Amino acid sequence: MKNIIGDTVFIIIILFIHLLVISTQLISSKDYFYGVYIRSIELDDNFKNKIGKGFKFSLNKGLLIVIMIYFIVKFLFMLNTGINILLISCIYLFIAYINLKKAYTKVKEYKNKYITEHNIEINKKYDKFNNVYKDKELTLIQNKVVKKFKVLFGVCVGLSILSFLYVAINYKSMPETIITHWGANGEPDVFSRKSIKDVFLMNFIDLSMVILLVYIFLGSLRSRIYIDNDKKDEKLIKAKKYLNGIGYSSLLLILSMQSMTTVIPIYIVKQENIPIAIVIIGCIVPIFITVALIYFYIMITSLNTKDKSVYKMESDDEKWIYGFIYYNKDDPQFLVQKRLGAGWSVNMANPKGKIFTALLFIITVVSLVLPFI
Repeated sequence: MKNIIGDTVFIIIILFIHLLVISTQLISSKDYFYGVYIRSIELDDNFKNKIGKGFKFSLNKGLLIVIMIYFIVKFLFMLNTGINILLISCIYLFIAYINLKKAYTKVKEYKNKYITEHNIEINKKYDKFNNVYKDKELTLIQNKVVKKFKVLFGVCVGLSILSFLYVAINYKSMPETIITHWGANGEPDVFSRKSIKDVFLMNFIDLSMVILLVYIFLGSLRSRIYIDNDKKDEKLIKAKKYLNGIGYSSLLLILSMQSMTTVIPIYIVKQENIPIAIVIIGCIVPIFITVALIYFYIMITSLNTKDKSVYKMESDDEKWIYGFIYYNKDDPQFLVQKRLGAGWSVNMANPKGKIFTALLFIITVVSLVLPFI
């Protein structure tokens, strides 16, 4: 039963990741093709099909390879299911990165050749937004939505703090040997001597994760929305609707993840089996909520101006590294719309972006290394 649940969780997770990656171009803004800004050029359909088919074929091969690696590692090394899933997911994401980089390079070469052959001069005066609608009404809508979700996200942070306080209050009364890990079926599979590290590690991961997610989601609600004057009032109403959709989807995503990360510390104190429902909610439900989040992101980007004369700050290819990493010192924005897939990218030239990335890296490394110390 334990192996079946663990393998099922792995298959669902890896297939969902694969579906997201293989649909990268489908859910990306139409301004970009595999991370390259293409509004200023015309892409040949045969070239587009060749890039798309090659990318998908390589990813499908990568999926089969990582699934085989998962079961080989499982049977030969008897690796913990959770660690195995994390390892295989990282391998798949590396394969995806290599293929996205390859596709980006080919499209960039095509664009440079096209621009040279057609003597196209790119207008980079992104300080002038022409008729793009960015006045007080849109800003007011965003500010109100952000203010509301600051309160709602604060509830998530509060739940994590309460979990930490519960563990701290009961620390002394806990037995000397405690459960520190549960399998996919909710039954304990790792025991350790009681220590501050083993008892509070999950609280550290939980609180850090919630704070970072709250920070990134609030930043996404503040990100630029390019709306022109065509049907302005209708688009403002839709912008408010989609912003709220992003906010509530983000809130549910955090809460569903907290169903494990915030609750597990309580079970460390109780030293009981974790209900299988919590495992399902924490591992599976976030996948469905992510689909809703992607939908609202796509809808908010659909409101962007269609005016080709508008050159947005993030439209400059030279400010992106392979379409993944955004580095623009002239842009004060912390988050901008992603070029690859749906979501937001951190501006690595922004001090907030550097701090956020550094904290994310430190928290990730600490979370992965501490259990093995």
